[in-house]
Amino acid sequence: MIKKNNDLDNSNNLSERLDSPKEQSSILSILNKLVPFSMIWVSLVLMFGVICMYTNAMGQDEFYRFIFFLRSPFIIVLNSIALLVAIFHSICWFNSIPKTLFLYRTAKKSQAYLIIIGLWIATIFVSAYLLLFILR
Repeated sequence: MIKKNNDLDNSNNLSERLDSPKEQSSILSILNKLVPFSMIWVSLVLMFGVICMYTNAMGQDEFYRFIFFLRSPFIIVLNSIALLVAIFHSICWFNSIPKTLFLYRTAKKSQAYLIIIGLWIATIFVSAYLLLFILR
């Protein structure tokens, strides 16, 4: 009789539980796969903006080119999709944190909701602070 190590079984269950396609529908699975592409898109747009701001010292043409690039309807749609995917990713991430924290303990739903609400409050607070900092 060979006994299995429970710690190894629990760690395998964790990875199966979080990445299992059985628990997620195909649309949610596709959205999870889109997260890296949306983050790459946002990074490329920000890099283009930084390059345009750097070359702005030579002339105003590059800055206006970036502004007109951002006003394109196709770019607005892509940026909106990237924002929605980022919000979806935040929701999934915040909901998975209590599952991993309470994996080895009893499943305390009230504490899980407090952690999720706390993460959202911290996110909203930091976002509001950064917005007010930028607007000054």
